[in-house]
Amino acid sequence: MSARLTRERMLDAIEAQVGLVRFALAGGGDSAAVDLAAPVPSCPEWTVHDLVTHLGAVNRWGGVTVRDGNPHERSRGLGDAMKSAPPASAGAAALADWYASQASEMLETFTETNVDAPTWTFSGPGPAAFWLRRQLHETALHRWDLENALGGATATTPLPEDVAVDTVDEFHAVMYPHKGSRRPLPLTIRSRAVLHAPEGLATGAEPVGATAPGDLEWELHGADGSGEVEVSGSPESLALLLWGRASADDPGLEISGDRAGLEAALEAGLSV
Repeated sequence: MSARLTRERMLDAIEAQVGLVRFALAGGGDSAAVDLAAPVPSCPEWTVHDLVTHLGAVNRWGGVTVRDGNPHERSRGLGDAMKSAPPASAGAAALADWYASQASEMLETFTETNVDAPTWTFSGPGPAAFWLRRQLHETALHRWDLENALGGATATTPLPEDVAVDTVDEFHAVMYPHKGSRRPLPLTIRSRAVLHAPEGLATGAEPVGATAPGDLEWELHGADGSGEVEVSGSPESLALLLWGRASADDPGLEISGDRAGLEAALEAGLSV
């Protein structure tokens, strides 16, 4: 389970992100105007159709993995799920219906499964809660990609603050370590989330920030003897930076220390 979000909050947040994906594909009531061939700037070489096909297949795979409940073997079917998507020529409405069916199956499985049920995870046997958290942030990130591709950054829906905090936390605790061995970072990166209003976090979220400010700070260790940089800002700005969706010039961030080293680390791709 996420250290910050309850099961109920994660389920609600996943459903909300799924709804936003479907809304974007609806094109404000004119799905025919949605260009599925449009490039996705934050996912080079992908089109909108590629992006949604990937997300739908991954949502379905996450649900299948939990439903299979085999902690020792990765579930199959990701490729078949992608092949089941309608072609771009079928239009955005058809793609939206297909995506809804993939996500609905995932949500149904998550709703019916105990979060402590054993399953396969990126680091071996673990609880089903791993996949609720992973699919929440996978969906939120690619929902941002979709909205940005169709309407630009100003058209993206802000992440709820508690969800964004957990996005940053999952990056540091799960996803960055999951990438395995790589060259050491050129510097140590310290991230600090600045909450807009701790008392305003959504019902169901644990009270972070107001009672435990240290819990809103994270660190990625650099090579021995390397420099340091501290990045502070809104949880969403930090999440987008770490996942390569924003640059060090993002107006929601404050940077102190080795800025050039930070930019070099970002250029190399923290999440790659």
